[in-house]
Amino acid sequence: MTFLLDGGMGQELVHRSVSDKTDNLWSARILMDEYDLVKDLHKDFIVAGAEGITINSYAITPHRLKQFNLEEQFKPLQLKACDAATQARDESDKDVKILGCLPPLIGSYHRTAGITKQDSKDVYQRMIDIQAPHVDWFIAETVTSISEAEIIVEVAQESNVKLWLSYSVSDDDGKWLRSGEPLHLGLKHFEDTDIGAFLVNCSSPKAIAKSMHILNKFSKPFGGLPNGFVSVKPLLPGGDVSVLSKRDDFTKELFVNAISKYISNGASIIGGCCEVSPEYINAIHKLTKGE
Repeated sequence: MTFLLDGGMGQELVHRSVSDKTDNLWSARILMDEYDLVKDLHKDFIVAGAEGITINSYAITPHRLKQFNLEEQFKPLQLKACDAATQARDESDKDVKILGCLPPLIGSYHRTAGITKQDSKDVYQRMIDIQAPHVDWFIAETVTSISEAEIIVEVAQESNVKLWLSYSVSDDDGKWLRSGEPLHLGLKHFEDTDIGAFLVNCSSPKAIAKSMHILNKFSKPFGGLPNGFVSVKPLLPGGDVSVLSKRDDFTKELFVNAISKYISNGASIIGGCCEVSPEYINAIHKLTKGE
């Protein structure tokens, strides 16, 4: 049996937005200015066949909000992200699970340099406290290093919430975390915890295919959520997604073929990340339902 997650909220919202402005707030700005767009995209993923959706709070961190003097919006926006997912589920009238989001605190693909361990723990605790009443479990997304994972796992365990841990790996070789640490050590470190699943997200389809050969050596359910970017290297801390572009060859066929390989290697949790639209998720839904 497979469990199908949704695709990438941020990039798809940027594509659908009437605004031509992108900044470091990314999808959080659309949540403020075009709330229905967020809710409707959740619904589109549900209609496409997603059995789980992740709330649109990836960019709602104190560091990002501070750049725009919006620190006081942290809790209201977190709640708004929960509301959008909840309303989408209720209006769809389907038994869909809602996942809370524990993202990188500074920016994707880089260590959280400049934030102390205690400050990081405090922020993740605030996220969990706000989201917990509205979600079924949490996913730590795009984790780049073992030390970053340790912080999130520690807070989740102290809060007694269910957690899926999702690393992001090198696009050159899926055996390595973006921090340069071996993926197998990042998994082994948490093998004996109560983490519910090991995932790899927001990396190239080919890199994640290599990761599957490592994840299947461990006892926990596992899976992969690839992105469709040419490269993430142009995105530096403080930058915005306008510097990233979609691969010309990232078709539904390529995506389906990649997910098929993950499943053949034992993956039971599948879905997509940036540049994966509801149409791509629907293609996987048809694949797993034998259509």
